[in-house]
Amino acid sequence: MPIRSTRLLIVALCASALVCTTSAAQAPASGKHFLWTVRSGGNVLYLAGSVHALGKDVYPLPAAFEKAFEASNTLVEEINLGEVESLSAAPMLLAKGMYADGRTFDTAVSKETAALVAEKFKQTGLPIEMFRPMKPWMVMLMLTALEAQKMGLDAALGLDKYFYDKANAAKRPIIGLETAEFQIDRFDKMSDKLQEQMLLSTLNEFDAQGSELKGMIAAWQRGDTAALEKTVLSSFKEYPEAYSSLIVERNRSWIPQLEKCLSRPMPCFVVVGAAHMVGPDGLLNLLKVKGYKIEQQ
Repeated sequence: MPIRSTRLLIVALCASALVCTTSAAQAPASGKHFLWTVRSGGNVLYLAGSVHALGKDVYPLPAAFEKAFEASNTLVEEINLGEVESLSAAPMLLAKGMYADGRTFDTAVSKETAALVAEKFKQTGLPIEMFRPMKPWMVMLMLTALEAQKMGLDAALGLDKYFYDKANAAKRPIIGLETAEFQIDRFDKMSDKLQEQMLLSTLNEFDAQGSELKGMIAAWQRGDTAALEKTVLSSFKEYPEAYSSLIVERNRSWIPQLEKCLSRPMPCFVVVGAAHMVGPDGLLNLLKVKGYKIEQQ
């Protein structure tokens, strides 16, 4: 599997519960961004809500993002994207995403689900045989990545990739909060039933995604946390197990690492998926409860 395809699948994994945006429309200016300053005494960290795939017209970014990055000396992201670009990422993804016990996708799921997936693969022009060895979560990520491409989304233009490239060029330290393997395991360890349910939900939502993404990009560009919170929480309403695994557990594990950043004399610039910011289990609320001063930029 080409590295570009692997990156798209990782992005799809990261974005399955996050906000993906297209270059559909510019949002009204509000002076606010999906960017926060977190303070602990005299120490600071900058916390940016990421979209993992974007269109060209969101660049150049608002000056607030660039200023926060320049004021920092370390980049912190969900994963170090250098890991995704390595030759080890594709074999690992394939090894976890394919059945190794003789099962196939169409025997592991219901006939109805198998028929829907087969029809979707026909629409992509890819051979149906491609999905037969895949687990349901892998099929979901593959179709999500293909749908993202069709809608003009480019992982190479994602906010995390943009700042990764800048930090890499400037030879700044880059820290991953977790590994790509850990992220993949969030799906691989889900029950077979939940994998199939989420796949069906994804298939059913494809037709409505175009119009929904227009609203999402507008909310992200104007820093509208309430709108994104509503979208994120509603998408997880029927899947509490997935919400716990993909959002809650990860957010809680990140807090001690963010606190380490706040102990440094020079700021970290932290870029994580926008869905991790919002709601009662979001990073903003978790940091606020701990007594840190938070200000949206």
